[in-house]
Amino acid sequence: MKRNQAILIRRIQQQAPGVGSMAPSYGRKKNENSHMEVIFVIEKVSVEYFKMFEKAEFDLSDPVVLAGPNNKGKTTLLQAIAAWNFAFRRWRSERGPQTRSTAKERTGIGISRQSFSVIPLRSMDLLWKDRSTAFRKSEGQKPGAPRPLRILVEGSTDGKHWSLGMQFYNPSSELMYTRPVDTPDDETVEIVQSMQVVHVPPFSGIEVEETRYDRDYQDYRIGQGRPGEILRNLLLEIHRDHPDKWNQLQEDIEEIFAYRLLDPDYAGKPFIVCEYQPVAVDKRKQRREPRLDIACAGSGFLQVLMMLGFFYARPASVLLFDEPDAHLHVVLQKQIHERLRDTARRNDCQLIIATHSEVLIESTTPEKILSFYQKPHILETETDRNQVREALKRLGSMELLAAEQWPGILYVEGESDFNLLREWARVLDHEAFSYLKEEPLWHSIRGSNPKEAKGHFFALRAVKPEIRGILLLDGDNRGRPDREVSTAGLAILKWKRYEAENYLVHPDALIRFVRGNQPDLFKDASASKGEDFLRSQLPPVVYQKPLSDHEFLESTPASKTLLPGFFKAAGLNVTKNEYYQIAAQMKPEEIPEEVVEKLDEIARLYEEVI
Repeated sequence: MKRNQAILIRRIQQQAPGVGSMAPSYGRKKNENSHMEVIFVIEKVSVEYFKMFEKAEFDLSDPVVLAGPNNKGKTTLLQAIAAWNFAFRRWRSERGPQTRSTAKERTGIGISRQSFSVIPLRSMDLLWKDRSTAFRKSEGQKPGAPRPLRILVEGSTDGKHWSLGMQFYNPSSELMYTRPVDTPDDETVEIVQSMQVVHVPPFSGIEVEETRYDRDYQDYRIGQGRPGEILRNLLLEIHRDHPDKWNQLQEDIEEIFAYRLLDPDYAGKPFIVCEYQPVAVDKRKQRREPRLDIACAGSGFLQVLMMLGFFYARPASVLLFDEPDAHLHVVLQKQIHERLRDTARRNDCQLIIATHSEVLIESTTPEKILSFYQKPHILETETDRNQVREALKRLGSMELLAAEQWPGILYVEGESDFNLLREWARVLDHEAFSYLKEEPLWHSIRGSNPKEAKGHFFALRAVKPEIRGILLLDGDNRGRPDREVSTAGLAILKWKRYEAENYLVHPDALIRFVRGNQPDLFKDASASKGEDFLRSQLPPVVYQKPLSDHEFLESTPASKTLLPGFFKAAGLNVTKNEYYQIAAQMKPEEIPEEVVEKLDEIARLYEEVI
């Protein structure tokens, strides 16, 4: 064993018995009056000043899946439960009834940063919201008084309700103190002590060689977010201590991946040998299949092996899995989720999963999903679940942030349309420009695909139910019934002309664009050629009265025919994405009144900016 690793292990053992050394092998106990095992269920978690939450409550009486975007609190909730569990066990080991401690009732016990094996921390104050560990004068408390971080967990065990809160104080970057919020009775202490909690972060890394580690050091690795570095230890423990579970694990891996998991070997070796081999179609040829070290396997295989390894090596009352779908193909995600639920049921575990997976959301009933969109809440209907699923699939971080700031969303067929609207609003000095210049919440429906807007808007309402929307369609969609894309809160507007670019068809504006701000003979010649092209292609009435309604402008895709031809004749290379520059130099009197009408609607959409 490397010297620095040995020192770290000794330090951890000296500073804290740890979750592993204090916990029983199983997180449940036999009921004296029956053969049924007592099942522990965490029903509610409340936190104050923990990481991103000032005050929050989470109902976990039924949910098994925590769903939502990144950085909204799913992992934070799992970490809160793990921190609460760690703190309770540390407190019990030093102040619990069995210690006969004579310390004052409200005396806390110290936890050093290095011994806190739940979350990797550079400084202890990172556990506190905004790193604020003391009250300010403006908060009505004594300035500088310690701000307690509190985690309260409520649950039931064999029909008996219990509640236990732990609070933390931070005197320095390397140390914090913890004690119960209220001194628990002996029965509650016994119940919570019997409850095994295991937090498993996403799979990360695997060492080339892995020696035998004791439980405290394993917990340290897990807390550092490196569970892959103890994978071989888990497999060795299952093989050595739970032969029946080892056989089950082998069957699971063979059924899922068609690999045979070989028995771990540590006897007389400096490191644990864990290998697997492909399952031969002909069992008589199995011995000739190559034996591969598990480090050679893919990330999906290792992710599944780690999750099942924790199930079988650490039978627990409560298993907290952070993104168990990571590294897994979508087809495999559902299969693994079902297996995890079945395995948890067989082992009487409460399984709590944090996920971004649409597949896991789809395969979970609404009442078992705790959504982290808006305020954390349990879903009620299939529609609620579908909205969360679509939000996970469709909405990016920037859109989620914009949705919090804007009361409405604009759907257009592409970025070119949005840029045209912004420049027209600027030229007209229209109220809508004050919004459009700020890059408000808008979304491209990728051309003529209005159903994209309906699906995206449906997803947004999982984040913000009161949000409004406008779908602005080109005139080539005029024959499409509104009912195909209409939904509550989404207004549908359509250009009378074929597309937005058709409102650029004004001879004076186009010729001025070619000449530029500083005309010369060359530009004049180009403009003359462009003008000749317009005279030859536009009906006389359109050329003379471009602001009026004309069948030609309603049926001709200007961006594909007229405008490319005009610029080719003028000898210029102007792409569709640059057409907004034409709008930018138009005069207010050259912009059709219909554009003003659309801008009026957009201004009303955004006018209630938060």
